[in-house]
Amino acid sequence: MRDWTGARRLAFNRELSLAPGLEFAFAAESIAEPTQWRLQHDRHTLIVHLDGAMRRLDTRIEGAGRLRLPPAPGDLWLIPAGREYRGEALGGQIAYAELSIDPARFDPCRRAAAGLGARMKQRDPFVHGLAARLAGLSGADDELAAMLREALGQALGLHLLREYGPGPPARAAPPAQLTQLQRRRIEDYIQAQLDRPIRLAALAEIAGLSVHRLLIAFRAAFGATPIQYVLGERLRRACLRLRDGDQDIATIALETGFASHSHLSVAFKKRYGVSPREYRGGAG
Repeated sequence: MRDWTGARRLAFNRELSLAPGLEFAFAAESIAEPTQWRLQHDRHTLIVHLDGAMRRLDTRIEGAGRLRLPPAPGDLWLIPAGREYRGEALGGQIAYAELSIDPARFDPCRRAAAGLGARMKQRDPFVHGLAARLAGLSGADDELAAMLREALGQALGLHLLREYGPGPPARAAPPAQLTQLQRRRIEDYIQAQLDRPIRLAALAEIAGLSVHRLLIAFRAAFGATPIQYVLGERLRRACLRLRDGDQDIATIALETGFASHSHLSVAFKKRYGVSPREYRGGAG
């Protein structure tokens, strides 16, 4: 038996911490032999079937009954904190994603009703799309991918609380906003760190906000997400360096926060319609 109680499964290919109290995992696993799973802990758990066929799946969630139907890609199982889940499966090679929410540490759970309702074989295209995108980003090691994973994880956690919880709070919190001082500090930090990794958690700490409230306040203040803003500032700095100097493009890429010459070239051409080399030739 693969027992999730007290430990993560060793079959996971990748595990990511998206935010305090928010963990994501992506796995590929063979269930050619009859396989049993058991899960019970103090976190909410979302399991999304992404790929692969099962000949048989029998699942039970404490207090929610039993279901004997194999999953299709995109089907989700939602196990509330404290409930026991048991599954018995048989099939081939499967791929799935798992999101774990700790109600005591994930900030939105402390601001809203944290209870979630159990679900088995639920269809939710939004959850499927986010889980698949997170799985695709799980192996990327650049900081823009890390920022995107954090943002997608926040969106997924908030969606689950909104759609599968008891409902929104009676009084919604006022929209988060940045003061002029907070905005200036964030701008200064980003400019100072453009050649280094920039994480949402660091920006949130500077603003004195949680990550999910920072995302709301940042878009309101800057008209863009943190990812879009940082990328735009890096490209703007690269333009200045290309126009005003003769430094090689690979060095400019690294010194403006891009992973490589090709990374800069792809982003540059997507934004401006020309390559860095063509831009430099035109500017000259």
